Amino acid sequence: MKYQVLQIREDRCTEKEAMDAMIMGEVNPVFFLSAYEIVCEIEAADLNEVFEIGNVGPEDKIVRLDRMHSVSVGDVIRDDRGRCFVVAPIGFTRLGEKEAA
Repeated sequence: MKYQVLQIREDRCTEKEAMDAMIMGEVNPVFFLSAYEIVCEIEAADLNEVFEIGNVGPEDKIVRLDRMHSVSVGDVIRDDRGRCFVVAPIGFTRLGEKEAA
């Protein structure tokens, strides 16, 4: 399955705005639309594998679309059905939901 990784663009918000917008793994939808950008696509079996590949590779499973850092807390992963998941301190939280996936 192909996943997209979206990361906050620091040139579009301050660190305080980013922290204020992310509360308990939730991302404010307005903030999400204005501050996040697709940085890569990763071919993986599931969210855990996206996280692993986004941190340690293999590089050939990553199609880089923009500059990016390793996949980390606060990043968003979009699956091929359009569902978005925030990388939480432990696991993932579906955007708009409070329980970890």
